[in-house]
Amino acid sequence: MQNAAPAAAADFVPGEIFARLNGAMEKKGAAVGVCAMMAASYVAVLYLPAIFLRSPKSIREHMLRRFACAAVASALAPMLCYALLPDHPRWDSDPSIVLEIFGLRTHHLWQAIVLPCLLTGMLYLGPLVLAFLDLIEWCWAASHGGLIRQICSVVVVNGKNMASDVLVWRNCLVAPVSEELVFRACMVPLLLCGGFSTTATVFLCPMFFALGRSCSPPATHLHHFGELITRQKQVISTAALIVGMQLGYTTVFGWYATFLYQRTGHLIAPIVAHIVCNIMGLPNVDEALASSHRRVLFVAYVVGLVGFFLVLGPLSDPRFFNEGGDSRGCDCWSGFCKWTAPQKL
Repeated sequence: MQNAAPAAAADFVPGEIFARLNGAMEKKGAAVGVCAMMAASYVAVLYLPAIFLRSPKSIREHMLRRFACAAVASALAPMLCYALLPDHPRWDSDPSIVLEIFGLRTHHLWQAIVLPCLLTGMLYLGPLVLAFLDLIEWCWAASHGGLIRQICSVVVVNGKNMASDVLVWRNCLVAPVSEELVFRACMVPLLLCGGFSTTATVFLCPMFFALGRSCSPPATHLHHFGELITRQKQVISTAALIVGMQLGYTTVFGWYATFLYQRTGHLIAPIVAHIVCNIMGLPNVDEALASSHRRVLFVAYVVGLVGFFLVLGPLSDPRFFNEGGDSRGCDCWSGFCKWTAPQKL
């Protein structure tokens, strides 16, 4: 493959980096094996405290242990990835190139935060409209007792509760950052260098996450299933359906996050989408059907779903995220382009 002419450091975009790394691994099996090992080791490190330490006294202690293990696992994966990727002649003189490979870029940062947030929000247009309607009703009810004072009180109380809740820290920081770093920033370069197309990479990455989950202790798989039956009093068939929907939801999100990462070249893009999805969770269709505004909500759900697919391509256009506003990185970051040297579309 013909390498493109070296670019200035300020113009060096991920598309050019990956074009130079293309073909580093001779066999696809090598890339798959490394990614599988990375996924299994990530989960193994998370469960080390359960093997070598006594049982935690509280959920807070348990989660803090997991946070520490996630930090270790998130540090080991990039080091392994860096060791396996081929040397580049400019890596020693310009370390920022290495950071770019893992999606750690500063230019066009606001686009990488705002646009994926808007795009992901389209999927949750129905729940967002429902929350907005509920907020209006609450404000109307509270307007007779000092609306501003009650709003401030609710914001302060909820803010304190969220800041001290380890589950919020897990869902909004630790899990999105660590999982996207390992399963997107580290695995995507390895798979692309192994010769997989960008489209195949989109569908492969979630499989490694599922593999890692399958390597975890059996109790972790039964945790949500058992909680639905014992605490929420769900029947077995309903609990199995809910768990199955959660697994399907996780897989679809993995496709979406990998697509975003390849299109934008920013690790922050799938992290933002991950945070939004963790906050919103699975849409509560039953609540929407029981609402007095169900017709409005039905329209919002349909508009959100259709609108998401209509704006998925435009809002993730690589030209929004590259230096100079051009599309030099498209050939390597687009989810549907083959490996070629960077070129204008």
